[in-house]
Amino acid sequence: MMDLKKEKLANEMKRNPFLVLSNFIFDSLYKDIIKLNIPPGTKLNESKIALELGVSRTPVKHAINQLIKMGLVQKKDEKLSIVSPMGKEESRSLYEARIAVEGYAAYLAARRISEKDLSELNFLVKEYIEIGKNINVQTYAECDHNFHSIIIKASGNDYIQEMYGSIKNRILHYRRYLHYQIDKSSLQPVLTRASRHHQAIYNA
Repeated sequence: MMDLKKEKLANEMKRNPFLVLSNFIFDSLYKDIIKLNIPPGTKLNESKIALELGVSRTPVKHAINQLIKMGLVQKKDEKLSIVSPMGKEESRSLYEARIAVEGYAAYLAARRISEKDLSELNFLVKEYIEIGKNINVQTYAECDHNFHSIIIKASGNDYIQEMYGSIKNRILHYRRYLHYQIDKSSLQPVLTRASRHHQAIYNA
């Protein structure tokens, strides 16, 4: 995988010599973490990543620091970090934060939402139904993320949007992780119930 990334980085540098290395490394690590290509608890060694990509440690360090600020990575020592693990305490804290922020955001959005945002929610509700049939966890996580992000934006409250922004990447990470832990035979009814719940939110 790293050989492909190294080749991709080299090609990007040819196309854009002013490419900021830390941005490329950040985007690459972010996508791999969110999609669980790099599982929770995995060690991220700055020196090893730099060596594999053929770059210095500095841009790798900057990229990892960005991920730490997002809560997706935890610093262990000067050279070693790990992808943030998922535990019961973490999930409970996220759930409580979502209730506090998303609940009131939905209350405000019900009064302030635009026709355009309402139309997008309706589209996503239909997407839920199709995803439930095909059991596509990656697509479900994206759909769910977009649905709730629209409601947060529709609240029209900058402070609520800022608060949600501080946890949204962790929530997206957790959504994927949670559904990968559920047996496929048990996942179908979970997604079906989720579709109904989101239809109810849209109707409200």
